[in-house]
Amino acid sequence: MALSDHEYVNFSEDYELNYHLRKVGKSESIANRTALRAIGSELKGRLNKTYLTHAEFHSSIKTQLHRLS
Repeated sequence: MALSDHEYVNFSEDYELNYHLRKVGKSESIANRTALRAIGSELKGRLNKTYLTHAEFHSSIKTQLHRLS
């Protein structure tokens, strides 16, 4: 099964991380993108997954808003 570009988060693309920041009303700063990459890495470890869907990632972000400015 091939990965769909639209279904999974590409953490190397700032515009994808900015999309998630806009969804939660946070600034599109370097610090926030760095925090999102850390949140994504931690979630991948907890779920024992290599790739995260946008839905999985967004649900996790909503529980970690205190880490974003």
